[in-house]
Amino acid sequence: MQTNWEKTYYKKQFEWIQSQLSDSSASFFEEEAALLLEQVGRPFTTVLELGAGRGEVANELARRGKEVTTIELVEEIAEYASARAHSNVRVMCDDFYTVELPANFDLILYLDGFGVGTDQDQLFLLKRIYGWLNDDGYALIDIYQPLYWQKVAGREMDPLGTKKVKRKYDYDSVQNRMTDTWWETNQTDKKTTQSLACYSPEQIYALCEKANLQIVGYFPGGAMDFEAGTYRETTSFEECLSYRIKLKRK
Repeated sequence: MQTNWEKTYYKKQFEWIQSQLSDSSASFFEEEAALLLEQVGRPFTTVLELGAGRGEVANELARRGKEVTTIELVEEIAEYASARAHSNVRVMCDDFYTVELPANFDLILYLDGFGVGTDQDQLFLLKRIYGWLNDDGYALIDIYQPLYWQKVAGREMDPLGTKKVKRKYDYDSVQNRMTDTWWETNQTDKKTTQSLACYSPEQIYALCEKANLQIVGYFPGGAMDFEAGTYRETTSFEECLSYRIKLKRK
């Protein structure tokens, strides 16, 4: 399922961020892979990652012996990921609302991106995730937390530290959606925005129930402290930018 902003937004963000990657980025993805293993909490082999981007998490999991299939919508990002993929990673360029997959998986990941489209679109995807899971499999999905986005609405920043690109957070209180807008400072008329649904723990629990999925774990994430200019890795549910849910088939 696509609306009308995904390819443009993710392609532009990919282009802007590419030049800013550093050696410290590698350690971040190593830590993220280790955290995922901890959150799963048991041995597993096969992984499906939705919206996998450049494939760093997939590669780290592959280095730990996992067999990973990734799905990325944007062709240029999928090509980049494929050229750098570990031998245990299969990169697919496709739309995970329509893609047909021949296998089921021990673990399904959707990190930093859930919420495209309407509640019905999320329900449709959750039902697909149910169908892709092995009977004893788990899914880990990042959910945007509405209280954080209400609090940071209107906040502008220099995301790359170059003064060449600006970023603005906002919140649509009618539709309960966060918006994240990027633009080049010398091209204020050419902005690109992502819009993702936000859910409280109670709301996402109810939505997962409709998909016959049971939440068996909640993991609060971090938050940016704009006044101090630092990012806190772990915060409370009331303060976090997003939280991760762990799902299994009911």
